[in-house]
Amino acid sequence: MKVLKITLSILVLNCFFSCGKDESIVQKDELYGKNEVIEPEGSDSVEEVIDSEENEVLTDDIPVQEEGPISQKDEVICETKGAMGDETGLKVWCWGDVVIPDYSSKVGVPFSNGQLKINSECYEKQVTKEDSRLKFSINPTYPEVGNWCSNAYNMRAEISTEPWKVNHPAGTEEWFGWSYSFGDNYIIDKENPWAFFQVHEGTAGKTPLIAMWSVNEGGAGSGNAGEVLVVNNCDDSKSTYYSTGIIPKASQTLDIVIHVIWGDDNNGLLQVWIDGVNVVDAQERTVRASHPVGGNAKWGIYKWPWRSGDDVQKSRDLGITNLETYMGALRIITRKPSDSDYKKDSFSLVVPR
Repeated sequence: MKVLKITLSILVLNCFFSCGKDESIVQKDELYGKNEVIEPEGSDSVEEVIDSEENEVLTDDIPVQEEGPISQKDEVICETKGAMGDETGLKVWCWGDVVIPDYSSKVGVPFSNGQLKINSECYEKQVTKEDSRLKFSINPTYPEVGNWCSNAYNMRAEISTEPWKVNHPAGTEEWFGWSYSFGDNYIIDKENPWAFFQVHEGTAGKTPLIAMWSVNEGGAGSGNAGEVLVVNNCDDSKSTYYSTGIIPKASQTLDIVIHVIWGDDNNGLLQVWIDGVNVVDAQERTVRASHPVGGNAKWGIYKWPWRSGDDVQKSRDLGITNLETYMGALRIITRKPSDSDYKKDSFSLVVPR
């Protein structure tokens, strides 16, 4: 009997400790001028980097890889607490409690109390919601483009921060964190690049300050079809392309964190993590000398080659008739140099849960 009581006591204690353990781009490449490509080190091919056990990506400017803190995915209940782009502090959008408005015959419409805006060309239903995720979906030829749109094909489905133009003063610090998923029918477009993140300060005819691309075969930067590139366009004499070694597949989700300080060569900073791996860590110019301000961030799909019928057909020849992606909860931190927590490591506050 004593043995039985002891055994039951041990089982109860074990259960007590274990049972309770239980979330816009550019123009063609020729407009960039000189380009600087920063490739992963220690590998002759992107495939070797991807197939490595730790999936670490090295660039010439990054001597070691540092992983950000591990997110506690099951411990946080997401609640939307957004704000305008020029307001400081932590801003969160969870999508499940955000309404996507109905609209027609125009490029975009504000939503989430005017804190964000839809940018859609040339069909108004290309940004929708599925449960707690935003869905971006583009078919270049369907529905047929209305006469209100200046383009002949559907080629953009994005959301952006407001107000436009936000014009962050030099020295402003920002953190961005979100998850980005590629649809079940995703096919790498070897012919046409496209962007899924960009920050644009609004100067007409200029490329975004920074962006994230899926590159076409032989295209700008690495030229490895489907590889995710981080692009810095702030130097008027060149564009810098950071190879990540990551080529997403259908149904794959990337957890992305970006840290930027809007500044010149001496005080600008660009850091990017994908799935916890630091793929960019560079002190460099992040504003243009001609217009030294940070811009509005955009997420979604910008398939700029689809302005052309010839490029639409090139994608179709590869079996690509549409492009679908998804975005999880978005977290942004904006800080001014006078804020008490300016430059404080805030990876853990924005990393996808």
